[in-house]
Amino acid sequence: MTKASEWSPSRMASLHASARRMAEHARLPFHRRAWRGTGGNWTGTGTGSSVDFQDHRPYLPGDDPRYINWQAYARSGSYTMKLYRQEVSPQADLALDVSASMFLDPQKMERAIELFYFCLESAWRTAASVRVWAWNGAKLRMLDVAEMRSYRWIEKLEENSQSVGLNLARMPWRSGSLRVLISDLLFPGNAEAFLNPLAGARGFAVMMVPYTQEETEPNWSGNLELVDCESGTSRLQRIDAELVSIYRNAYQRHFELWRLAARKQEALLACVPVAGSLEEAFRHEAFFSGAVEVMA
Repeated sequence: MTKASEWSPSRMASLHASARRMAEHARLPFHRRAWRGTGGNWTGTGTGSSVDFQDHRPYLPGDDPRYINWQAYARSGSYTMKLYRQEVSPQADLALDVSASMFLDPQKMERAIELFYFCLESAWRTAASVRVWAWNGAKLRMLDVAEMRSYRWIEKLEENSQSVGLNLARMPWRSGSLRVLISDLLFPGNAEAFLNPLAGARGFAVMMVPYTQEETEPNWSGNLELVDCESGTSRLQRIDAELVSIYRNAYQRHFELWRLAARKQEALLACVPVAGSLEEAFRHEAFFSGAVEVMA
């Protein structure tokens, strides 16, 4: 299992550079929603002063005369106001699962960190208001920008954490935000119940799921010692073809339930393989599902 102490700043910087290159021509799905927030460059849910015309309404005392439709006044003698689509800066809330199963395979954790920095770069480039959390199922830690840029945050995950429970119900998602969860989703529980707080309060949920080939198609056989990476408990197990088949079916069913719950919540779920470049991994499912959009 990879330990946080084994992650050097140079290794983190290399993954960040890879994610930054990817963010030059792809991003999180900001175009799929109209956003609420402070002034910016993205389509909002209200009216404002952008160049995109939205509607007319009668003039009211106190309205800005710059938006009176003078051509309509010349035809009708009545004052009407031109309404334009509001431009805002969206809010993005990012949670990275740092539980033991995410650190079990070095390639898997590297892909998770790469996804983490891709999401950050995507949000920063769209001038989104970003909040970032490291989550391990029992504890939550908010990260600041200085930590993320110094690449030292991963060494401090056990410091100053607070207990929040498994289903993120107490996660401080902001109303109407884009919520991105990077997790392997390999934990028990009801997927729909887990997704309720993630997609609630007008939020838009995106789940990016790094996975290894061994998780989907294990080649186990013989007498093996199985260790629960979360609890540390172990047991000896005789593994044959029938047991591997049972595992594969259970794994597939697990993610069928997650996908069903995601569709009900209008959330996006993309499984991201650890093999290949980040762009190759996105071509597996992330682009197709809309979890990542290609910029024109």
